[in-house]
Amino acid sequence: MTRKLSFWSGLGIGLLWAGTTWAEPSAADRATARALAGEGYQALQEKDYATAADRFSRADALVHAPTLMIDWARSLVGLGKLVEAQERYEQILREGVEPKAPKSWQRALADAGTELNQLKPRLAWVTISVSGADHPHVTIDGVEVPSAAIGVRRAVNPGSLQVQVRADGFLSRTKTLALREGAEETADFKLEPDPDAKKPLPVAPPPPAPVEIKSHNPTAMYAAFGVSAAGLAVGLVSGGLFLSKRSDLKGVCTPEGRCESSQTDAKKQYDTYGTISMVGYGVAVAGAGVGVTLWLLNRDSKPASAKAVEVHPYLGLGSVGAVGSF
Repeated sequence: MTRKLSFWSGLGIGLLWAGTTWAEPSAADRATARALAGEGYQALQEKDYATAADRFSRADALVHAPTLMIDWARSLVGLGKLVEAQERYEQILREGVEPKAPKSWQRALADAGTELNQLKPRLAWVTISVSGADHPHVTIDGVEVPSAAIGVRRAVNPGSLQVQVRADGFLSRTKTLALREGAEETADFKLEPDPDAKKPLPVAPPPPAPVEIKSHNPTAMYAAFGVSAAGLAVGLVSGGLFLSKRSDLKGVCTPEGRCESSQTDAKKQYDTYGTISMVGYGVAVAGAGVGVTLWLLNRDSKPASAKAVEVHPYLGLGSVGAVGSF
C-alpha cells in the first residue's frame, strides 16, 4: 500500500513539474495523463504489458516526463520489443533532467542508464546480404528495411522473424529466423531471374520527321521557255527576210559583199536582218537552256508522293514549245 501511495505521490509531483518545463499542458491533459499513468502502472504490475505500453505512451504524449517514459520502456521490455525499449531509454538519457527536478525524475534518469546497460547484451543482430539484383526490397516481418541497412548488422528483437527479399524481374525469397537473446546471424539471399516475368518490349525509335523540300517556283521556268520561243520566232522571221534579201542581191553584189551604189540601202537591210536573226537564235538557245535547267531542278525537288505539273520542252525545225502532264 505504501509503495502504491508513493507512486501516486511521485506521479503527481512529476506531472506538475512537467507542466513547468515543457509546453504547458492544459488541466484536462494533466488529469488525463494521471489517469492513464495509473492504469498503465496497474497493468504493469499485473504483467499486462500491451495495455501498460499503450497507456504510458498516451500519457507521455499528453505530458512528457521521464517517469512515464521509463515505465513505457519497461512495458516494451515485457513485450519482447527490446529495440523499441532501447530507444526509450536512450531518449531519457539524451534529454536528461535539471538538477532541481523532482527526485522521481532523478531516479528515472539513473534507472534508465542502469536498465539500458542490462538491455544491450540481450539485443539480437542479423546481417542480410543480397546478390543477383541491384535494387532489392527487403522486409522483416513486413516492415521495409532501408537499403543502407542491407549488408550490415541490424538490431532486431529476439524471437522468430520472417525475412523476405524481392526485386523486379526476380523470384522472391523468404527465410524464417529464430534468434535468441544476444544472438547474431547472417541471412544470405541469391535472387534468380523469374522465367515468367514479362520482358519489356523494345521501344522502337520514332520515325524521322519528313523533310519538307520546297519546290522551285515554275514561273521563272515558263518565262525562260517563253523568251526562248520569242527569240526563235524573231530568228525565224528575220532569217527569212535575210534569205529573201540575199536572193535579191545575188546578181548585183560580188561574193566579197561589194554591191552597186544603188543597192546600198538593200545591203544595209540584208546585214540588219542577218544580225537580228543571229541574236534571235542566240536568245532562243539561251532561254531554252535556262528553262531546261529550271525544269530539272523543279522535278528533283518534288516529294515522291506529290503529283506536280511536269513540263518537257521541245525544240524543232521552225518551232519551239513545251508539253507536259497535269
